[in-house]
Amino acid sequence: MHPVPAPYLQETVAWAQQTFAVSLPPGNISYEQLEEMLGRRLEYLISNDFQQFIFLLYRIDVAEKKVKLILEAAAATGSDPYRPIAALIIERQLQKIASREAFRQDHLPDDEERW
Repeated sequence: MHPVPAPYLQETVAWAQQTFAVSLPPGNISYEQLEEMLGRRLEYLISNDFQQFIFLLYRIDVAEKKVKLILEAAAATGSDPYRPIAALIIERQLQKIASREAFRQDHLPDDEERW
């Protein structure tokens, strides 16, 4: 895992709490803590509400192919697929935040250059 800017990570934590209805401890949450908590929530969804899990993946825009590869590898090895899927979801959300930041037009010098 590469370093994540703290504001991006905390925005992702807030997003995860809202999107996945997870309760996280107050204060700064590490990437690993977020991945673990989200993994547990995914385990619940996959076991108890698979349609909601699929809906969330589409809404978040996680690559279906990557999820399938994780699930296939987990089935073949008997490993836990939840944290790797959680990592995919977190990475996708971080990409969205970085993209929004990169394309923000607030950094332009004056209104003339804005569309």
